Amino acid sequence: MIPSRMDSGLSLNIMDSCKAALLDLPFVIPDLVAEVNSLLDQIPRGSISTYGDLARALGDEKARSARWLGEFLKNHSCHAECHCHRVVRVNGEIGRHVSGDPQVKIQLLRSEGVPVSDLGIADMTRCTPHLHSSSPLTRLREYQHGWAKQVRFDGGPREVRSVAAVDVAYRPDGTAQGAYVQMDFPSLTVLREMVLRFPVVFPYIPGYLTFRELPVMLSLCEQARRENVLGDVIFVDGNGTLHPWRAGIATCLGVLLDHPVVGVGKSLLCGKVDLEEMSAADTRPVVDQGETLANAIKSKEDSRPIFVSAGHRMTLTDATRLARQSMTGHRLPEPIHHADRLTRQPRKVD
Repeated sequence: MIPSRMDSGLSLNIMDSCKAALLDLPFVIPDLVAEVNSLLDQIPRGSISTYGDLARALGDEKARSARWLGEFLKNHSCHAECHCHRVVRVNGEIGRHVSGDPQVKIQLLRSEGVPVSDLGIADMTRCTPHLHSSSPLTRLREYQHGWAKQVRFDGGPREVRSVAAVDVAYRPDGTAQGAYVQMDFPSLTVLREMVLRFPVVFPYIPGYLTFRELPVMLSLCEQARRENVLGDVIFVDGNGTLHPWRAGIATCLGVLLDHPVVGVGKSLLCGKVDLEEMSAADTRPVVDQGETLANAIKSKEDSRPIFVSAGHRMTLTDATRLARQSMTGHRLPEPIHHADRLTRQPRKVD
């Protein structure tokens, strides 16, 4: 059982949830709305483009942002000169329109000379071949590749006296609620909690989640550093080097803080691992392209495994040991479990 605040005899400084500004980030979060509007302006009257073409023009080679683009264009602030009706699906289907009525989109396209069948299929020979942007999503990938090259596995703490975790959840009002918790180690007594709300500066796009959550996590950790309550090791609910680019969010956070970080994933992002008849005492390696990137462990016999990887300034062996020593029966290490609960608690905003 985790010692309670009253039992611990330790002073606990709780920062109630309040609106907070993100710190000045050491990287640039692109203005995707401005980039998309610029792309729309490039589609001439009588022509069309696709959500996938817009995604690739943003630098997203696999067009994983196409779904976000569909949602954005369905809900964005449209104006009389807007060209959003000129974007269709890859098979020519009209797709949704900001008006809520696909017939409005069909009428607009036909009025501009784009043939649309009675089934709502646009003539794909009218596609604009080339759209140009500053490729903002390419720049984000380059950031991540660069951070992967800066990872260190040495330089961890000689003695771990406290552990911490940071987590983020998203609220219906469009803000991000971030939580930071610091715990004594190995007792896991709570020493410090912070719960802050931040503006969301980047949308949810598969493959780019790091840039949605990293600004909040980094701001919380820097606040903890300023208050001298940054844990000797930080746990993150997300992967470290267990990542196709070897740079999951735990690695990115660790490199930018230059601080020991452990990544804990709930699902297997890459690599292979044998989980057959796995017991709570087992440690199963996760191997990708001949490289051991993580270890699968379980807190209890009936728990699902988690995947522990080094984030930064931490060996895989030490990361796995600390994760085990920070478990109390929940699936995740206690600091992450506690931070996750804090992100979901409704709190009054000052």
